[in-house]
Amino acid sequence: MAIATASLDLERFNRPPKLSALTPELAALQACPLFADASPAALSTLATTATLRSFGRGAIVASEGAPPPAVVLVARGRVRAVRRAASGREITVEVFRAGDLLADAALRPGVGLSNDWEAAETTSLLMISREALLAHVRGAPEVGVALAAQLLGRLERAKDLAVALALSDVESRVVAALVGLGRQEGAGADGPEGLLIRQRPTQQEIANQIGACRETVSRTVSDLVRRGLLTPRGRSLLLARSLYTVAV
Repeated sequence: MAIATASLDLERFNRPPKLSALTPELAALQACPLFADASPAALSTLATTATLRSFGRGAIVASEGAPPPAVVLVARGRVRAVRRAASGREITVEVFRAGDLLADAALRPGVGLSNDWEAAETTSLLMISREALLAHVRGAPEVGVALAAQLLGRLERAKDLAVALALSDVESRVVAALVGLGRQEGAGADGPEGLLIRQRPTQQEIANQIGACRETVSRTVSDLVRRGLLTPRGRSLLLARSLYTVAV
């Protein structure tokens, strides 16, 4: 009997620890594509070091010139990287959505941002320490490769923006911005009638994204609507297939 009891005690000792319940922090990590192949135990460990914070629309998450406070995972909402001129004009360099991981704090420690990170709407962000993310990457090198691929994608988008500002007219940039928005919403937005942008951006948002003034964007959008190439549908916009096929 003593031997059997000792065997049971040893079994309990060697048994892996029970994972924690699904917390908001753990749920945010599970929804991030970069952690799709991570083990539940690894994610649980990472979640215990993270903090979930809420930001209202227009709140500054991290300021230009200052290093970001942590690695940032967008759990809900949107964060835009915005550059402002002394005149007050601004341009949205890129927009981060739920599931995007901003690892600048881990990959460039102590280096200030070249733009503000601003909440584009009410947004929930998971703040992860640099040390915790790097420890996770050491145990899962494929995450490091995925981070490098993500950074290359951000670089390509920045180059595309620079090229568009130099070589494309406003209409082409408006169409490209709408196509990009529609494609980010998934393949289901592409139907027989055209590309459906389910969440219609404001004209100011488009203007900030393409480096134009709102009045110019307003005239361009009105002209596209008049020509039947852009159709408002409640909170959505339908982009004619002929127009965005050319934009591809």
